[in-house]
Amino acid sequence: MKKHLFLTLLILALVPCSVNSQELVNSPADLEQVFNETFYEAPFMPLPEVEVKSGNQTNPVRGTPVFKKVRIKVTNYLRERDYKKTQELIEKEKQLQAQQEAQDEAVLNKDLNINFKETKKEKNVSAKKRDNNEKIEESSEQQEKTLELEGGVKEQVTSNNVLLDADNIDYDDENQNITATGKPILKFPQQNVILKADKMIYNKDSNILKAYGNVELVRDGSTMYGDYMQVNMNEESAFMDNMNTKQSFMTVTARKSEMEGDKIILHDGKIESKESYILNLQTKMIGGNNFNNMIINDEDRSSIADDVGDTSIHVKAKEIFVNAKKNNDVITLKKAQIRYGDYDLFTIPSITAHTNKKREFFEANYPEFGSRGKLGMYIGPGFVFDTPLQDGSTVKILPILNNKSGIGFGGLLKYRSATNYTDLGYGSSADIFMMKGKQYFDDKLYMQYGVNSYMDEWFFGPRMPKYMAELVYKDRTIVPSTIHDGLDLTFSHRFGIGYMQNNDANRHGENIAPADIGTLRTRYMAEVSQSLFKYHDKEHLRYLDLAFVMQGSAALYGTGDTQFVGRLGPRVHTQYKYWMQDIGFFATAYQDGTPMQMYDMYRYGHASVYLREALRVHKYVTLAWSGTLTLTGDSPNGEMFQENSFIIALGPDDFKINFGYDWVRRQTYFAFVIAMDTKGSSLEFDKMVIKNPDRLAKSDREEPELKVFDEENQTQASQAKKMMYAEVIELEDPDKESI
Repeated sequence: MKKHLFLTLLILALVPCSVNSQELVNSPADLEQVFNETFYEAPFMPLPEVEVKSGNQTNPVRGTPVFKKVRIKVTNYLRERDYKKTQELIEKEKQLQAQQEAQDEAVLNKDLNINFKETKKEKNVSAKKRDNNEKIEESSEQQEKTLELEGGVKEQVTSNNVLLDADNIDYDDENQNITATGKPILKFPQQNVILKADKMIYNKDSNILKAYGNVELVRDGSTMYGDYMQVNMNEESAFMDNMNTKQSFMTVTARKSEMEGDKIILHDGKIESKESYILNLQTKMIGGNNFNNMIINDEDRSSIADDVGDTSIHVKAKEIFVNAKKNNDVITLKKAQIRYGDYDLFTIPSITAHTNKKREFFEANYPEFGSRGKLGMYIGPGFVFDTPLQDGSTVKILPILNNKSGIGFGGLLKYRSATNYTDLGYGSSADIFMMKGKQYFDDKLYMQYGVNSYMDEWFFGPRMPKYMAELVYKDRTIVPSTIHDGLDLTFSHRFGIGYMQNNDANRHGENIAPADIGTLRTRYMAEVSQSLFKYHDKEHLRYLDLAFVMQGSAALYGTGDTQFVGRLGPRVHTQYKYWMQDIGFFATAYQDGTPMQMYDMYRYGHASVYLREALRVHKYVTLAWSGTLTLTGDSPNGEMFQENSFIIALGPDDFKINFGYDWVRRQTYFAFVIAMDTKGSSLEFDKMVIKNPDRLAKSDREEPELKVFDEENQTQASQAKKMMYAEVIELEDPDKESI
């Protein structure tokens, strides 16, 4: 075979990954994570910790950043070098020990006047000569036994051998059929593929394999079932009747599956979730108010199903086309009808989604609307293209209408890869260019860069420079149960160095002079949080977490100026009935000599308090407010409120629409929260075509892994598993010979 047909047939078991992405959806929780990483932006103020998990915590990084690859390769090199040095020392010690034993033996022999050493040498030489003569004779016999065919053709031993295990194996000389019955199992060791059936027939003349009854095709734990399967080795084609398989929480069925060249085709199929799982998806919140953490009694919960009945989502597509490119997988649905329960929603003529091989992110050509800093509100269609810049990277282009000081037009460009996101945009209404991006170099090392965008400044809240680029190292460690069981200590720190340009607009109303200055800034920030008390009573909706927090920041600027901030105080999270709040108080000492006051001056004074309030006033209405107040009247703008945002959430608990406004940053937000039960949701198709299935969800490049050199736990290469009643059969094209 030119291609391993059995390996490509296994791609049928990855069909859910084509639609919902199996790498991306090994479990429904993985889909939540990718959704949040794709659509979620950090809140404006840091969230208080409601639940602390033991162990070290690091920022999740999808993909393998370039510095991490280099680090792994260097670590492997050093480990291997040390291992070889250790082996050399062990070998030298063995040689020295052998020499010492030989010397001791020689002294003993000399005393007894017996030269056993020479006798040994002579015996060894004779033995070696005998062995060499036997090998020469054996080699001659093998050369004489070489099978020579007419015309000088020699039999070629191929690597496509398989192992057939069955209770009964019959060979028919007349029709050249090999028939296996009695639970036959066909194994392809190199491809890690197993084929099972009630009966198998392989015809040597036609080079066709047929499997009948309860057909199972297994690879790496993925199983595909069918009633009948046929593989034509010569034409590289195969098909299966009544195919069905299960991946994660999705089940795939098809009336017929076939292979033609580099394509796999499914006819009259369905992908369905038959298990119940609540899938929680939410877009960004403002003000750090995450009222979705509120505990609600089951009898008080509201659901959209109360009014509409069936809430499962059904999609019926005329055709699905999956193109497995070298670095990307592209999925297109044509004439897709969307149905919510018993209600027809809309029909999409065509939609195309792009994802990389590991399903670490996705982009699709759907329209978008939202709000961005100085750009204001925007809306526009989206068009996605693959790029060669990084493996599996994509670019999405959106022509937009924006509204900042009137209606204008412009565009957005969104670049995505496994280790990078970059957004660019321009709107004529505000006549402003914006950029925001992040590039990961290692698990805890990244660079953030932006123009006229709010950038992450950790517990100081997002700040907007005119432009900036900063290299950041950030890590967090949890020491469990430091003062009592369940009361943990968390240490977090962040080091950043980069170039910043001061903001050219006074967005906070401070009485300061504009300064068009850009300079280098080096800053170290740290936080220690010790949990002091916890009380949880879910039955009566009572919840209390108390912690003590210490934070510090030290910055040195290229101008020689410095900034020092230290603050400490208690932090508490509470819930009583359906009123939830987070409160924190900080007593602060600071010396603020920043030359870029509009950008990163300290704005919260010597004493401040932050509040996050949420009140469930009705099962369909929740009100939330977030604010940070300066209590000592020494804020730069003389105002009490330094953070002030309001949110109203409308709808049942499993489908909320959130509206919000931030008075400080003057931005309007629209977000949604979906808690959908996946059971019953389905995707039906008349035809699904998978092009280049052998490349689906597989990258040509191998990810580096840390190696462990352990001599005591080495596996012996000579050890091999044997099968009883096994017969080796070559499923190779009989006409493929070497002359």
